[in-house]
Amino acid sequence: MAALGHLPEEVMIEILSRLPLESLLRFKTVRKSWYALINDPKFATKCFCNSLHQQKHILLKRLVTKNSGNQENVFSFLKFPLPFDGSVPVYDLDLPFEEDFRYFEIRGHSHGVLCLTDLRKDIFLCNPATREFQKLPRSILLTEPLDEFIRITSFTNAVGFGYDSKSKDFKVVRVVDFVELPCYFHPSRVEVYDLSKDRWREIQTPDRWSGIQSPICSKVFLTSCFEMYHEGTYYWWANTKVEGRAEIIRSFDMSEEVFRPIPVPKSLKGKREAYRSMGVLNGSIVLFHYPWSEDGREFDIWGMENDECGGVSWSKLLTIGPLYGIEKPLVFVGSHELLMEANGGQVILYNTRTQQFRKLPIKGHERFHATVFVESLVSVKGGNNLTYEF
Repeated sequence: MAALGHLPEEVMIEILSRLPLESLLRFKTVRKSWYALINDPKFATKCFCNSLHQQKHILLKRLVTKNSGNQENVFSFLKFPLPFDGSVPVYDLDLPFEEDFRYFEIRGHSHGVLCLTDLRKDIFLCNPATREFQKLPRSILLTEPLDEFIRITSFTNAVGFGYDSKSKDFKVVRVVDFVELPCYFHPSRVEVYDLSKDRWREIQTPDRWSGIQSPICSKVFLTSCFEMYHEGTYYWWANTKVEGRAEIIRSFDMSEEVFRPIPVPKSLKGKREAYRSMGVLNGSIVLFHYPWSEDGREFDIWGMENDECGGVSWSKLLTIGPLYGIEKPLVFVGSHELLMEANGGQVILYNTRTQQFRKLPIKGHERFHATVFVESLVSVKGGNNLTYEF
């Protein structure tokens, strides 16, 4: 520790940026200069970029029953690659939650920051590595009925979180629907939260192709296993309010603040007995499609490709199965390794190349959620005008 203080500053910064985050958090109390350095957004960016080449984490959210008999959401880190000795390095996170997070869902993560929401009015940002936790300000669109004569009610239709590379800021987008009793739907409205400013603002919603200001012509299905953020864009599974209520993927570009409808593979349309979920394989978006069945399930995996004109095409990459006792895919942890939820609240690791699977000592109830996660020093304390250049 003392030796670091005698090194040139650039060498000291390089050494510190390669240390585990838990060590850096302890070092904040050693020197005032180190405290300032570790809180610097430029240093946080450098640490994050170095972490990308180190050990991978899988963030796993699961519902468990405590000794008291109460059910709680537990967030755990699962380290990959798994060691050869057969052990499974998994540890639960001690997060400073005061609210009842049993029914909270993850609505995106980026650069070490999680977005959690009850899908009604409350939204939180959390950095599991630093244990920082922030409740977002009250919505500027959601309304509270004042008395029995108020006949218009509002509710959250969709929430998404991600990073805007242009403004170098983190954003939350919320779509709010309005219904006038008994059953008249007004156009949806959209608000965006900027972390650096710690406030909401309403945005217009231009049509992706014409540029005309128009209401959002789709409604999101509340399926946590489908929603995800990837490289500047958030994705939801939705159905259109026009064209026979066709199923689509709705995306939101965090930089351009534009919604875009993405068609799904034609062979998937109309199959309402089937389940869908989304993931990333080798850096590209993939779509899982699997029918409900009490017997063996087959999982079709479709890859998404963007063309030069801004359109999207799909191609089937592979089919897994039939597999028995499997509920749903969770996340790809490698080119051929897929984490899956099995019956009875069990988690398995399936190799798509060898078709072998390995049971992991992780148990829980339904509503598993897993994602590849990289720890960071990014602060979730809003309103400080901090920006992070990744």
